[in-house]
Amino acid sequence: MNKEFVPYELALELKQLGFDEPCFGYYEPNKEFKYLNWETFKDFPYLAKNSEWQDLYGAPTYSQAFRWFRENHNLYHMLNPFTRGEVIEGDLVESMCFGYAIQDEVIGETDFKTYEEAELECLKHLIFIVKAAQGFDRIL
Repeated sequence: MNKEFVPYELALELKQLGFDEPCFGYYEPNKEFKYLNWETFKDFPYLAKNSEWQDLYGAPTYSQAFRWFRENHNLYHMLNPFTRGEVIEGDLVESMCFGYAIQDEVIGETDFKTYEEAELECLKHLIFIVKAAQGFDRIL
């Protein structure tokens, strides 16, 4: 289930950009991921708003992060599966690859081996776009 949540480094980047949606999980200072259970949610309500309660950071799901970019920055993405042909020992071998587009423009590499790899790189690129627009000194 941890694969549903963005990695620690990107959760921090999103927080820096102003992401403050309720989250079902959080990261501890040692980067360990934990789920919010009812007791934790009840005892530490500010975790649900992605605050820095006791150095803990909310962990959004990929779905939450992509929705946040749509709703707050009008940035839309699309992940694209496609096949790539390669000649190996005289035979054409096709393999499934994935790519991504932002605002209908294919960006960066388009031959990621897994959907999850393309999804991660797409999220990094969305963060890059917003940071550049906001004039951040350090961009990914």
